[in-house]
Amino acid sequence: MADSRKELSNIAFSRDAATYDQSSRYEPLRRCYPAIAAEAGSVPSQAILDVGCGTGALLSLIRQDNKTVRLFGVDLSEAMIRVAKAKLGKDANLGVSESESLPFKDGSFDQLLCTFSFHHHPNPAMVLREMRRVLSKRGRLILADPIAPVPVRQILNLLIPLSKDGAVRYYSKRELHALVRSAGFIVSKWEKLNWHSYMLVADCASQSY
Repeated sequence: MADSRKELSNIAFSRDAATYDQSSRYEPLRRCYPAIAAEAGSVPSQAILDVGCGTGALLSLIRQDNKTVRLFGVDLSEAMIRVAKAKLGKDANLGVSESESLPFKDGSFDQLLCTFSFHHHPNPAMVLREMRRVLSKRGRLILADPIAPVPVRQILNLLIPLSKDGAVRYYSKRELHALVRSAGFIVSKWEKLNWHSYMLVADCASQSY
């Protein structure tokens, strides 16, 4: 099940890689990037990782306001990474990787971004633990994803097995907070970005990895 959903995600996003930055389908998500980039820029950082970086659009916004931070991005789709590399060049270190096994040492990053891909992860608890691992002791997570009222979310989750985009589950605020806390984070901010999306900010808890 997990591998099949990942493969569907890879196919869907690889298909859309060349047109993602112009597609009207993804425009509501792209409109959220400035607020997320501003949140990332609100604290000093030496190194930032974007998990599920797609075409590198968010990293590009961060680079505009910070010329010295080291930027990294990973994505399951090789096609997305090709577009991101063409866009960012030497401004970011980019590569193909699964989120459950990130190719970085413990404590490598001050901030980790995960935007509009969390509902595609078959193993969300494992992904969050891996994110926690690569963050420094004072690091923080910025997670943005779609959200919907209870009846709409329930219907979407019932229909997910029939979908071809690789989505796995849309989470409630309570479910997300519980997942993040169980991975060793402390939620410091939750806000709606617009009618369809939220942003959660979480700090690394004080305990060791």
